[in-house]
Amino acid sequence: MDNTNQVFIQSKGKIVWERTKAIYLGDLISIIAEEAYRREIEALQFKFKEERVKDSHLISMLSIIAIIKNKYPGLTITVLGEPEILVNFGDGNRKPDRFKPIRLAIVTFLLFIGSITAIMNFHADVDMRSAHQTLYHLITGIEEERPLLLQIPYSIGIGVGMSVFFNHVFKKRINNEPSPLEVEMYLYQQNLDAYIKDHSNEDKTEGI
Repeated sequence: MDNTNQVFIQSKGKIVWERTKAIYLGDLISIIAEEAYRREIEALQFKFKEERVKDSHLISMLSIIAIIKNKYPGLTITVLGEPEILVNFGDGNRKPDRFKPIRLAIVTFLLFIGSITAIMNFHADVDMRSAHQTLYHLITGIEEERPLLLQIPYSIGIGVGMSVFFNHVFKKRINNEPSPLEVEMYLYQQNLDAYIKDHSNEDKTEGI
């Protein structure tokens, strides 16, 4: 078999693309082939049916193979990895959202109030004040109604602990490990992408 006619292609899985920009096979797949073939295949344009393009679009590797075969019928194509490519479209010309700071302020305020309420309810349920009073008495032997020597460091520790847990101090990351929130967002996005792929009814021969 002539190895020069062998082409290996692999789906990039998911890409984010501007709706108004042309998209080429090199944007959708990774290619291993002879240099001349590789560059020419990467330059082949994938054309959508305009009326079918939504915010998310699923492209079958079968349509990619059909485009390549239409141009180079003598090539032997081997597909590696995922059988589909998910394209999420954005609008590069979208105007800035003037109300975003307002929405951000409202959400921040609600989360702040909710967090305070949750912490206060927790401390009320476990009677943290009595626990501090008892602990202070055990350590110092003094009865104290407001053991600030314990309460102040404890309050500061809650904030420090939350920063360590979420791996951020304001915008600065503490270390390179992902935070639990980032992991949950990643899993949510993975599940969302899987749902879109499982429930897509896109034409498998589109782009030919």
